[in-house]
Amino acid sequence: MVLEGQQSERITLRLTKDEIGHWNNALNEVCNGISVANFQAAIGMTRDEAAALLERVHVLEPDRSDVFLLGEALAVRNALTAVLTELDPEEFHSRLGFTVEESRQMRNTLDAIIGQVRLVRSA
Repeated sequence: MVLEGQQSERITLRLTKDEIGHWNNALNEVCNGISVANFQAAIGMTRDEAAALLERVHVLEPDRSDVFLLGEALAVRNALTAVLTELDPEEFHSRLGFTVEESRQMRNTLDAIIGQVRLVRSA
């Protein structure tokens, strides 16, 4: 995942095929798989907004720049946190298509990008 630019609340990211799959599967799990208490507070957007983001992520093309709202990147980060918390490690890979460690790394990458954007925004 490469942060190619930012303008206010919009960030331009380039995602690989695996990263798109990761985003897609994490959003799919929170929208359709696991139960997320107080969805909007936990994920950072309504279930309908998350479902719309899922539809958008589902058709992204790998290695192409796409613009996301900062809140959308946060929602994906929060979706990853939810699946890491809720899914049993033994079923994690079969449900998400990635290992627990790969999902933690994806969340850490999103944390780093979001932190970088927030630093620039507040400077």
